[in-house]
Amino acid sequence: MSSFIEINQLTKSFKDKKILTNVTFSLKKGEILTLVGASGSGKSTFLRILSGLESATEGNTYIDGNDITSLKPQKRPIGMVFQQPLLFPHMNVLENVMYGLEMKVRNKRENKKKAMNYIERVGLGEVMHHYPSELSGGQQQRVSLIRSLILKPKLLLLDEPFSSLDLQLRKELRQWVRQIFKEEETTVIFVTHDRDEAYELGDRVAVLQSGRFLQIGTPEDIYYRPHTPFVASFMSDGLTLNQKQFIHASRIKVSCDVSDSSLPRWKGTVIQKLFVAGTNLYEVWVDELKQKLNLPIELEASTEDIWLYAEEESIQTFQKEE
Repeated sequence: MSSFIEINQLTKSFKDKKILTNVTFSLKKGEILTLVGASGSGKSTFLRILSGLESATEGNTYIDGNDITSLKPQKRPIGMVFQQPLLFPHMNVLENVMYGLEMKVRNKRENKKKAMNYIERVGLGEVMHHYPSELSGGQQQRVSLIRSLILKPKLLLLDEPFSSLDLQLRKELRQWVRQIFKEEETTVIFVTHDRDEAYELGDRVAVLQSGRFLQIGTPEDIYYRPHTPFVASFMSDGLTLNQKQFIHASRIKVSCDVSDSSLPRWKGTVIQKLFVAGTNLYEVWVDELKQKLNLPIELEASTEDIWLYAEEESIQTFQKEE
């Protein structure tokens, strides 16, 4: 399948500082890319450039073979959903969802039918005539999403749309959002700071640091085979050795004794026992490496010091240096 979205050498400079540097990648139609990075890494700037709200210093953006780099925002086949729903407070749910359609097609009966269908599909039929102030945060964000989806954008951009919602609601919305994106065959770039959200929603995950894409790959690639120390610390679990090598937590063996001196080993101190997503974990500090990691292991209650072992073949070398 050929590329549907192509980003070539996208660069953004402000005075002497580069905000984005040579960002290049492509997406297939219907693919979901989750974009993660620390605050200030350039995530929101990247979305604003794609949407046309800011211009790139260099580079081009193609959608379905057409260069949209110089198009104004209203001319781009792109939808955008922000952190806040930004609904019209004087319009009810039905009117909010119909708004974009009314701007494009002057057929009130057909627009109303289509809007009602979308509202019913996302379980908001009972609040169709309610105003935003009468909705929960999750309901408001659903309205915001279908208001964009109903216009059938070729690319949908989402800027941390669940960041203001509580954890349980975010988990519920993730499943719903991915399902509706796949049903609509919508091509999506979804910005988030939540690692679990990135892995659960994305067909591929992109990690951004200081305006550069350090790695793009499947959730499995990013988690088990990080290319750089930053990706390892930000998106994976394990130990980094001298900023050059990495051992994933799943490949680390644990013992309370120095049982095999032929294997690489490090002394760890158990800090506390955790219970995460139904799994017992131990938070362990490795003083020699000045690192902390969580391990799904079984230990005696009195254990404080343990030894961490790794077979040579389980140690991977980073592909890139930082």
